Amino acid sequence: MKTEIKVLIAEHDSTDVELVQHELKQSKSRYLFKVVHNESDYVEALRQFNPHIILSDFTFPSFDGPTAFKIRQAEAPETPFIFVSGTIGEERSIELIRNGVTDYCLKEKLFTLNHKIERALKESQARLDKIKIEEELKQSEMRLARAQHVAHMGDMEFNFETGMMRWSPETFRIHGLKPANGLQSLDYTVSFIHFDDREGVLKFLEAAKEASKDFSITYRIVSPDNITKHVFLDAKLEFGPNLEAIGLYGTIRDVTELVLIEKKLELERSTKQKEITDAVLTAQEFERAEIGKELHDNLNQVLGATKLYIELAKTNPQLREMCLEKASKYIYDVIDQIRKISKTMIIPNVDSMGLEDCIKILIADLTILHPITIKFHITGIDEKNLGSKLQLNLFRIVQEQVNNIIKHSKATKASIHLTNDSGQITLLISDNGKGHKASKSTTGVGVRNIMSRVDFFHGTTQITSATGKGYQLKVTVPMESLAMA
Repeated sequence: MKTEIKVLIAEHDSTDVELVQHELKQSKSRYLFKVVHNESDYVEALRQFNPHIILSDFTFPSFDGPTAFKIRQAEAPETPFIFVSGTIGEERSIELIRNGVTDYCLKEKLFTLNHKIERALKESQARLDKIKIEEELKQSEMRLARAQHVAHMGDMEFNFETGMMRWSPETFRIHGLKPANGLQSLDYTVSFIHFDDREGVLKFLEAAKEASKDFSITYRIVSPDNITKHVFLDAKLEFGPNLEAIGLYGTIRDVTELVLIEKKLELERSTKQKEITDAVLTAQEFERAEIGKELHDNLNQVLGATKLYIELAKTNPQLREMCLEKASKYIYDVIDQIRKISKTMIIPNVDSMGLEDCIKILIADLTILHPITIKFHITGIDEKNLGSKLQLNLFRIVQEQVNNIIKHSKATKASIHLTNDSGQITLLISDNGKGHKASKSTTGVGVRNIMSRVDFFHGTTQITSATGKGYQLKVTVPMESLAMA
């Protein structure tokens, strides 16, 4: 069953109304008519009857066709409007059509009216369909914009040939701008990239273009109000008919919160690792102290044997000389071992003695027993600001490295320099020994122990050595690490 076409006829002459209705009834369409003779009925019909099309005379006793058209513009602008008149001229009709009137039909040519109505309705329906599609597209874009806003993710398109880029509303917001229409140049887009990341992003883009390969990259941008954000760009290349890259499109997401969370987790992991390292070092120092005490106690057994030899010497004149000689040798060995073990294993009291004095005592004790000259220089160091942990670890590093020099380097001279320069503690230990290849610089247990201590304070370790050219250990520790130690 065909839908009825509602026709509003504005006409004061009943004969003309009958002629129009008669003509329309000749078509295959089904029409429902509403006839009005004055302005008030016309306005009411527009609101209540809701016509599909309006047919209006040009002149009325009470009001005129142009007025009817103006009312239609206000009340039902999408409804087709056709003048049906015998007084309107060709030139005037063309002017009215230019101003928005759908069409006109002369009363002496009513046979053309059905065709004009059908055409007007088709054009009207096409316009309505277009409006509907545009509205649906607008709604879809609005929903997409909302989704992007919630996800902090925008989209972009870049044309390699024109060098211009299109941003979605959320992409503008991510860059700290109000959403706007139009295209942005590459230079404008690049101006938002953090200066330190700018060159890397451009090189990455150029490499992806040359390799015809999709890519993703995280970098920083700086908004106009000087807020730094981390963004993640996931881009895919667009190719032309000859398979050449002509542009790219993709999404850009604000991942600042995610990056900050990752940094927080990394800091927590670093703090946890530091706690573990601190616990290991503390346990190691405690263990060394306990071992030192134990060795010290065990040496008492040797002293006990020494005492027996002395007692035997007192009571047996024949064995006196041999017993005293053995007792003397044991005593000398015990003294030597106690000195070596105690100095190595027992924790130095840096809190009361200070780092400088502990190092000087260490050097004095070692140079008595070993044929080596060690010079020590300290500059700009305020031991009160170092803290006991750093002082103890610096002492252990010196102790470890000097022992390495004595045991392995065959050096005759060594130097120790401890300085504070611009908030950075630098410890430089060098010798004139045999040295070794760089590949072996970090393989020893002692060196690994030194590096572990330095890592705990977020410092760096640098080793310079070559066969026959001595050995140099450089340790740097930033003063700000003490707040986290």
